[in-house]
Amino acid sequence: MHDLVIRHANVVDGLGNDPVTADVAVSNGRFTAIGQIVGEATRTVDAAGLTLAPGIVDLHTHYDAQITWDATLSPSPSLGVTSAVIGKCGFGIVPSPPAVRDLILRNLSVVEGMDLDSLRSGVNWAFESFGSYMDALRSIAPYINVQYWLDIL
Repeated sequence: MHDLVIRHANVVDGLGNDPVTADVAVSNGRFTAIGQIVGEATRTVDAAGLTLAPGIVDLHTHYDAQITWDATLSPSPSLGVTSAVIGKCGFGIVPSPPAVRDLILRNLSVVEGMDLDSLRSGVNWAFESFGSYMDALRSIAPYINVQYWLDIL
């Protein structure tokens, strides 16, 4: 028995093939079958007329600061994004010793078009080094997968 069967979905495989109408089975949090699924499921969803696609990986986001106050990383999950890459802007919020934090926030304000006072009250500076930033991200437990782009010179 499957945990979930999504029936009659317009399935996009992410490989460039034409969509097909199919059922998709999920067990233990993993896709286990695609096609005409026979058998029972704990839960069944009729997805006729709906599209089922792989999660989107957003390769260039500006969530470096937002993630410190918004674990949902809104609006990405509602748009089908399941993974986001942060740290691609040429500057970020780490390393961030206290002496440079205001400069970091002023740069973010210009680049992101966000109110400086909102940034000052929003960013949770629970880190100074890259390692402590990554620890902070893990403790936040973002709703989607987050990877950090780290340029090594």
